[in-house]
Amino acid sequence: MSKSDDVGIWLPVYIGEMLAMTTRLNTEQIGALHLLMMDYWKNGVIPHDDTIIAAITGLSKSKSKCFITLVLSIGIFQEHEGSLYSNYLDDKKQQASTNKKTKSERAKKAADARWHKNTKDNKQPTSIPQASDSSCSGNAYKMLEVCPLSSSSSKSSLSHSAAKMPDIKNWIVPSQDEVNKCLKQSAPHVPQLNAHDYEQHVTTFKNYYSEQELLGRPILTHERRCDVLIAWIGNDNKYRRHNKKTKEQTDGTASILRTRHKTDNAFEQAANYVEHTQQSVDALFAGTA
Repeated sequence: MSKSDDVGIWLPVYIGEMLAMTTRLNTEQIGALHLLMMDYWKNGVIPHDDTIIAAITGLSKSKSKCFITLVLSIGIFQEHEGSLYSNYLDDKKQQASTNKKTKSERAKKAADARWHKNTKDNKQPTSIPQASDSSCSGNAYKMLEVCPLSSSSSKSSLSHSAAKMPDIKNWIVPSQDEVNKCLKQSAPHVPQLNAHDYEQHVTTFKNYYSEQELLGRPILTHERRCDVLIAWIGNDNKYRRHNKKTKEQTDGTASILRTRHKTDNAFEQAANYVEHTQQSVDALFAGTA
């Protein structure tokens, strides 16, 4: 062990191991041994000199001679060419150095991973909120949130939009059958569209939202375009007028039926009255007779 070794590493002392090796030492000698071990841990090889050892341990020179003899006998220190060294402490320090290096590298890797993650997150563009897929709702044509025509997740929708959606004029619209299916759920007042009506709706829809794109208000995803198209058709005034007219016809029919029912009840009441009156007259004449 040399002075160049890291002296900041803590000195491991294993209680059971140390007690087993110091059974031949008294209390004073055990304290002196720990002082000698700490000096070796910090400064390296110790000269085998009674004066130096006495200065390290705080023992007198006479006690230092006896002390060194005992220490060499228990195997913690060895003597070679006028110096004291310790294979025991060298092994402990090597193990401690390895442990410290391993923990330091592990901490550095963890810090690098966190730094790399933070840097990566900062470089990512701000995500665009995207509604998740759900079933068609009854009032969807009012909220512009209708039955999605794709089962892809919101994440795939965002990645789809990020991959440069075509402008609205070149957008491939959903099929007529798909639109009719969603209209049946979200806007039941709209009749089944034929090819001609559907083509007209698509044309007016694309013309309007092409102008919105020029104003900086594009529809960014395929799913959202499908939703808005469904709402566009559901909000068409001609279907609302048709729906209102049908309702008025239904209400008128119901009113006529109620009137007829009341009339039938009136005739029935009159007939009962006449019948009861005739019975009363017959009973009166029978009593007189």
